[in-house]
Amino acid sequence: MIFYPLPPYRLKFRATSRSIGQALNSERFTKFPSHKVRVLLTTLIVVLYFTTAFGQSAISRTEIIIIGTIHSGNKLFNHRTLFEVLKKNKPDIILWEQSTKFKRVFGLRTATFLKMWEPGIEQLALQKYSRLYKDIPILPFDTIITSRSKYLKSLREVNEAFYDRLSFAKKSVPDSIIYADFVSKHNNYYSFIDSSTLSRINKADIIDQSRDLYLSEETVLLPLGKKYISDSSVVDEFNNLFQFWNARNAHMVNQIQKYSKQFAGKKIIILTGLNHRYYLQDKLNEEDKPGLSVIEFVE
Repeated sequence: MIFYPLPPYRLKFRATSRSIGQALNSERFTKFPSHKVRVLLTTLIVVLYFTTAFGQSAISRTEIIIIGTIHSGNKLFNHRTLFEVLKKNKPDIILWEQSTKFKRVFGLRTATFLKMWEPGIEQLALQKYSRLYKDIPILPFDTIITSRSKYLKSLREVNEAFYDRLSFAKKSVPDSIIYADFVSKHNNYYSFIDSSTLSRINKADIIDQSRDLYLSEETVLLPLGKKYISDSSVVDEFNNLFQFWNARNAHMVNQIQKYSKQFAGKKIIILTGLNHRYYLQDKLNEEDKPGLSVIEFVE
């Protein structure tokens, strides 16, 4: 067996047809059988190519972790759970579902304890996390909603008005079956996520259910509403709700794409309501970008 000593640490070699030819004809290599020299040079070139390629890939890869939450938490997970997940996954950047940069709120724990304020579990988890990890940026990616409490109140009122009228409307037998099937799936879904862990509600089957429910509302329930609800204003408000939902999701994706370019090669954790996750995940996975990957969080 022939051993050929290589330069220590790093071999610098630019492979061209001319350089290979010169190497083969040089006096340094005439002592070795030519076929073994060719094998050695070919092996070195291949090793250098893949070492460079994989090295660049590892440096530039941006990892995105989407954590779908219930903003109020449930009996099986709360802000402490979310804090531990953040600690374990060690993000370089955190995006939260707001339109302004995160700021710690003085007296938040006291106000929460005294039930003077009911912040979401994301706010409480980030309050503690930002105190321990001051250098981690926590940035917004949601559209501007002037008053979230008013928005949520409007959301409930529009949904109740639409579903109350559709529920009591006299429908054909096939349409009644379609509606009953949707209601059953809807109620089972929310009952399940209200009594499941954070990791469980982020599994693929639950994300699929979330996607199916929203697509059904837009493509099946909305047409049923137009068909059976006499008050067109109720249907229009419900339709407007969907238009805003889709525009909001699209804005979120645009923001995430912007941050992924700005912080290329970093690990980005996205904290968002569970029902946004399917859209964000689908759109990000559509991108043909080898340097970007959507991965699951470590439990």
